[in-house]
Amino acid sequence: MALRRHRNPILLLRAIVIVAAFAQPIAARAADPLLMFLLGFAKNLIETSMQEEKARRGKVGGSNVARAPVPATLQSPKTPASMDQQDLRALIDESFVYLSRSQLAELHAGLDKALADPANSAHREAILNQFVVVARQVQFTHDQLNGLSPDEKRLLAERFAANFRTLSPDQQQALLAQLRQRALPLPTDLNDMMLAALTLMQQ
Repeated sequence: MALRRHRNPILLLRAIVIVAAFAQPIAARAADPLLMFLLGFAKNLIETSMQEEKARRGKVGGSNVARAPVPATLQSPKTPASMDQQDLRALIDESFVYLSRSQLAELHAGLDKALADPANSAHREAILNQFVVVARQVQFTHDQLNGLSPDEKRLLAERFAANFRTLSPDQQQALLAQLRQRALPLPTDLNDMMLAALTLMQQ
C-alpha cells in the first residue's frame, strides 16, 4: 500500500476495505503503514519492559508475591458475526478513545457505509472481521501504553525518536502530522513526550 498522509481516521477503515476486497495477507495490509509501525514498535517495547520487570521481580523474590484472584468466570468477547450496531458502536468508543467525538461518529458512519455498500457485499464478513481485529489491537496497545510509568513513557519517547530517523522524509512528515493531530492510539502525555523528543532531536 502506497504511503499517504492520512489526516482522517476514516482512512483506516478504507484501508481495511482494501484488505478484504483484494484478500491480501492481514499482517501486511491490515491498516495504515504508519499505524502498524507504531503498534509494532510499541508492542516490542512493551514486551521488553514486561520481560525486564519479570526478571527484576525474580531477583527480589517476586515469585512469592501474592497474585490477584482470577475471576470465577470470564466473559468471552463477542465474535464479529454476532455483533449488532450497538456492539460496534461500543467497540469503536472503547477502542479509539484518543479520537474526538466527531471523529468517532465519522468512523462509525464510515463502517456502516462500507458494510451497507452493495459493492462490498461479497466481502462484508471479511471487512467486519478485520475491523474488529484492528480495533481490539488498537485498544490493547493504548491500554498497555497508558499503563506505563512516566519513566517508561519517557524511554519509549526517546526510542521512538531514535527509530524515527530510520523513516523516509515523507514518512517522517506524515507521522509528525499524525502526532500533532493526535490521530494515533497514544495517551495524551505520551503523545506530548514523543513530540518533545522529536523536537529535541531536530534541534
